[in-house]
Amino acid sequence: MRILAIAVLPLALAVSACDTMSNDPYGQSGYPPAPYPGPEPYPPQGYPPQPYPPQGYPEPGYPAPVPDAYRAQGTEPFWDLTIGRDMVFTDRGNGLVVSQPTPQVIVGVAGEIYRTQRLEVNIVHARCNDGMSDRAYPDTVQVYVDGRLYRGCGDGGGALAPVPPVGSGVAPPLDRTRWAVVAINNRPTPRQGEFSMEFDAGRVSAKFGCNGIGAGYTQTGSTVDAGAIIGTQMACPDMSWEAQGAAVLDQVMQVRTLASNRISLTSSAGTIELMRR
Repeated sequence: MRILAIAVLPLALAVSACDTMSNDPYGQSGYPPAPYPGPEPYPPQGYPPQPYPPQGYPEPGYPAPVPDAYRAQGTEPFWDLTIGRDMVFTDRGNGLVVSQPTPQVIVGVAGEIYRTQRLEVNIVHARCNDGMSDRAYPDTVQVYVDGRLYRGCGDGGGALAPVPPVGSGVAPPLDRTRWAVVAINNRPTPRQGEFSMEFDAGRVSAKFGCNGIGAGYTQTGSTVDAGAIIGTQMACPDMSWEAQGAAVLDQVMQVRTLASNRISLTSSAGTIELMRR
């Protein structure tokens, strides 16, 4: 009897549930719901609510588009920095290059601050001189690279703005100028004092770490053509710098302005990068 009673109990509950549903179909339970609304026209009326992208884009908290690169540079050691879509720092004396995505700018009382994991750039709008030329810059710049401090000068829209391409006819006159050689074929030179070039009265003198060399030259716009090269004949432990630099001078060169006090000389044999002294 105990087994029979257990078997009947679920049946009684089921019958009771059925009676309840039949007496009040869909009334108290709210099921099924009201008919599902049909699809609305897409896109909804009045969409988009304003032109895209909305005015004032980007929203606060996002880095603003950078139309022109900001450039800074320093000496001892020779370094340079470009802030565009990325921040790219180059220590040319040590061959160090660090690139980080440009973060949101922090606008301080005296200037702008950019902070990333490896780079921190502090721009102060105060007159600056690079110590190697008479050129004055509008900004004083400090750059921390992996904790190491570099000091220099910067300009966001003047002399250090993007430069014209090679062959555009915009090139500085070289006569009566002196330069430090900072790189040959994109390889930073190890000792700045032993790598130099000077242009004076139609002659160019150069030293690429060992022997002194010289030649006559002519400049027409951005084209420089050196004549026969002569020089001393000392044997040095590493002649590769001298061989590469002399090879560049031995061909017709194009002058390109890299910054207010930097140029490059490029021929079919390679490139010499110079900083004005």
